[in-house]
Parts: sequence; structure tokens; C-alpha cells
Amino acid sequence: MLDIYYEVIGDGFPLVFVHGNNEDHHIFDQAVQILSQQYRCILIDSRYHGQSICQGELSYQQMAKDVQSVITSLAIEAYDCIGFSDGAIVSLLLGMSDQRLQHIVSIGANTKPSMIKPFYRLTFYIEMICLLPFCLYNKKARKTFRLSCLMLRQPQISYDDLKNIHVPVLVMAGEYDMIKKADTLKIGESIPYCVVKIIKQGNHFLLRDSFQQTIREIELFLNACHQEE
Repeated sequence: MLDIYYEVIGDGFPLVFVHGNNEDHHIFDQAVQILSQQYRCILIDSRYHGQSICQGELSYQQMAKDVQSVITSLAIEAYDCIGFSDGAIVSLLLGMSDQRLQHIVSIGANTKPSMIKPFYRLTFYIEMICLLPFCLYNKKARKTFRLSCLMLRQPQISYDDLKNIHVPVLVMAGEYDMIKKADTLKIGESIPYCVVKIIKQGNHFLLRDSFQQTIREIELFLNACHQEE
């Protein structure tokens, strides 16, 4: 667990952040400037990302286990989670497995690789083909290749699986997201206590390109959840 890097910023109810593919915790910097005024923000670099270890199993399930290990090491009994893209997938897996998780914000999750729009899947395949010659001698190229493979092979979440999430969830996606809208809506329908927000004119990178709308929805959701408790 000590091989998983994380930072803690702010005080309050614990709020865990899990980033997307080939990123690190810094994608949440702007959001944390706001949310750390109210929450204890725990920013994690997923396995094979950022300053975390580049060894062991590369899967979303393992990333979820790593998050749980960090939470256990901090002696946290209850927490919320914001996940983006691959991190959104991890947040849903945590919702199925970790009873300490109280509320989820899932931004840009997909249930299967086939739910990524064909154009974007094609770009991932092209990137992998271009990387192949460099993988023989370049460590960074090999890691990027493996991370692209991850997106094209995982996750494999059924809509029935999502029925096992029994905490409030905010599912977000952009109007022009790389994830098929039908999948986003079906995720929302499958989770018993779920709100779906499609950000107008938004793309996949909502926290970067539609920040004000996105952070407003996150704050409204989390504030409403905690006011009811």
C-alpha cells in the first residue's frame, strides 16, 4: 500500500479523488482549491500512474483495492469519492465493494470498452500501433501501450452489477462525450439512488473544459447529501 502515492489537503469529511487513464492527481487541482475548504481531500495516484508503483496487476479492480488500502491506512471509517474517466469506473467498483463509501460522483464512466464511441476506440488502436516500435526499448512507451490496452479490454461491468450500489451517486458526462450517451443513461437507470447530469456543450474532460458547470453540480450534490444526514 505504501507504494500508492497520495496527498491530503484540507479538513472535513473525507473526499477521495481518482483520476483517469495516463494522468495523475493534479487533474483535480482546480477542484481541490474549492472543495478543500469544506472536505478533507485525498488525492491518489493510481497504480502505474504518477508517483505510484508501476508493478503488479494492471486492472480497475486492483486500482479499487489500492484505494481501499489507502483509506484503511488513514483509519477512515466513511468517505465520499469523485472519479473521472478510469477513476469513475473505479468509483463504481468501490460502490459495489466498500461499505465505507457514502456518496459517489462518477464523471465519464463506461461499463464496457464497446461503450466508447468507435472514433475514439480507433484512435486508441492507432496510438498503440504507433507505439509498438518504441516499446522494445522505451519504458514510457511500454507503459502507455499497457494503459491503452486497459481501456480496450476493461471494464466488464454489467448493469445488474450496478444494482448493488446502494449509496447516492451523481453520474456526469458531457453532451459530446467520448462515452456513448446510452451507456451513461443506463448506468443512471441501474443504480438505485442516482442522478444523471449531462453537461451541455461538454466533452469528456468536464473538469478541464466545463469546470464551472461541473463543480457547481458536484457541490450541489455533495451538499445535499450531507445536509440530509
